[in-house]
Amino acid sequence: MLTPIDARYRPIVLPDRPMGDDLLALVEPYQAIIFTQLRAVLDRTERSEFYPWIDTKIDLITGKDLPADHPLLGRDVVSGWVQGRGLESIARFATWLAPFAGDAAVDRCIERSRALAADLLARLGQARQRNGGHLHFFMTPAGDAFGFDAGGDRVPLALDAASPHGYSDLFSAKGMLAAAHLLRDAAAYDEARNFCLAVNDDVVARRFRSDQPQPELGARAWIGDAHSHGPYMISLGTAALFAEFEPGPDAAGLGLAMAQHVLHGHVNVGGRWPRLWEHDLVEFVDGAGEPYVDDAGRIISDPGHSLEYVGLFLKYSRAVRRCGGATAAQAAALADLEAAMPGVLRRAFANGWRPAVGGICKAVDLLTRDAVDDTMPWWSLPETIRAALAAWRVAEDEPTRRACLEMVASAHNAFVTHYVRPETHLMAVKVRDGRGEVVDQMPAYPDADPGYHTALSLIDAVELIVAG
Repeated sequence: MLTPIDARYRPIVLPDRPMGDDLLALVEPYQAIIFTQLRAVLDRTERSEFYPWIDTKIDLITGKDLPADHPLLGRDVVSGWVQGRGLESIARFATWLAPFAGDAAVDRCIERSRALAADLLARLGQARQRNGGHLHFFMTPAGDAFGFDAGGDRVPLALDAASPHGYSDLFSAKGMLAAAHLLRDAAAYDEARNFCLAVNDDVVARRFRSDQPQPELGARAWIGDAHSHGPYMISLGTAALFAEFEPGPDAAGLGLAMAQHVLHGHVNVGGRWPRLWEHDLVEFVDGAGEPYVDDAGRIISDPGHSLEYVGLFLKYSRAVRRCGGATAAQAAALADLEAAMPGVLRRAFANGWRPAVGGICKAVDLLTRDAVDDTMPWWSLPETIRAALAAWRVAEDEPTRRACLEMVASAHNAFVTHYVRPETHLMAVKVRDGRGEVVDQMPAYPDADPGYHTALSLIDAVELIVAG
């Protein structure tokens, strides 16, 4: 296989009904996307003399830097989401490059990745100390959490040990775990490990609260008496790291609890919710565990989140099977969950896929099947590629395997045709509207993706393609 540095990008288009061998053509362009994106993260961050954090403050429509003095977009605003996700991406990048060590250019990139991982690991640790053990969606460059009042002015936030954990904590904890493991820093690993487990405890106890200020569908961990599957789904990424770093029943059990909560708490299995279709995944449930009906009489599903759940679960289950340590009962539970994943995948993709314009819509009403939000973010496409490839690997019947490959082709072709921008580090524009036009919209945070959705998904995709 070519080293990632030697890989070249070509916008390969797959046939609508690909065979397994057709996927091999994706390896080199995916390598090129991964390497180009994450090298850009390194380059931009190393040049940022006055911004000591990962720098993806780039407008992906124009290719220009975001305005430095903007109150929301500027370099005096640091997002815990971006930094935690970026740290995991950079740590994984160094690990991904390791088999190619010995090439001088690769070795230099590994060295740079390790240096950035060490620096960011320390910065996030310092920011936690300033915020009672937490990170936040909005922070100053010094690491102090803040929000905005109704007038748009900054308001300091006082976080302490009693504050609930949020998504910045979840993303950062697993990023810190990955970085500490990469660096073989035992003290930092123990700290990150405890951080991960504390976040996990809040998720399980439903103390977890989203720190995202935007009212994006699915972004909040709760709405009144409604609870999201989001923290459980994302925690599967943490469980996958534990399964790799500390294989054994504890790591296996961590992921099983999260996956089972989503499947049995948010998915229509066995027709238990007659108004919905089999394998529909609802974004929110109420206090009684029923699908949450909002004030407009809708039951909301985010197809991208549903697809991400499948991909992250199968990433975790693959890590458990590869690294071992599960009990016989846990292995049986894993098999049961794996058997359900192709159904969840196919239903989520059918709910969200818009073939006329090539994208996956943000949110649908499961009662009417109408789009509640017809915008199509980029991130659900690489997440679908990873999820469908992983489901293809575990599917037991040929029709399901063919359906998985067709989903890979649809998501891949839309991604490279409508989203990827070769002139902007092979990053993808963030959002297209229901007509397929690129729009200037912020789906989660202002900064460009620091490799979390795209590069991490495609690293897994390459491994799944070349797996024996």
